[in-house]
Amino acid sequence: MQFKTLFTLSAICCLVLAIACTNQTATDKTIAKDSTGIEIPPPEVRGLDTAESCAKPTKYPNQDKPMALMMRQMADHAQKMKDLVLANKPITEQAFPFIRFHLVEPTDPDVLQPQFFENARLLQQSHQAMVKAPLAKQKEMYTAYINQCINCHQIYCSGPLKRIRKLTLDFKE
Repeated sequence: MQFKTLFTLSAICCLVLAIACTNQTATDKTIAKDSTGIEIPPPEVRGLDTAESCAKPTKYPNQDKPMALMMRQMADHAQKMKDLVLANKPITEQAFPFIRFHLVEPTDPDVLQPQFFENARLLQQSHQAMVKAPLAKQKEMYTAYINQCINCHQIYCSGPLKRIRKLTLDFKE
């Protein structure tokens, strides 16, 4: 009788552990997407072990904070914008809206200083100037936009500088 009880309890524990690492919770299923299409988990899920973290290894050392995800999307957009500039095609706000990266959780909360927000404001101005510029001026405005990215990353997060510099129009491999 005692063996049956111990066996049943062990089986229940194993079942609970298996379910915890394979089923998604209700909060996992309701991950929101912002206007840029970036998935942002609700605050109660961020930074905690979830069913998803049991199944997927971390791809990036910064554990995919929303700001890092948005910065990666901005880099992808910048590459597409560079291709358009080089092809002498217009960059439009509809195709490349400004991504409000400065309003979400960063990898390092210490970056949220007045100068960081000023840099974000300057980047937004550069973006607006670029998408509103006539085609003949977009090359110049794109260069100013990428330079603003470089200026900020020299202060706050130098890791992606190599990737950002590849987005300049004069980059040679």
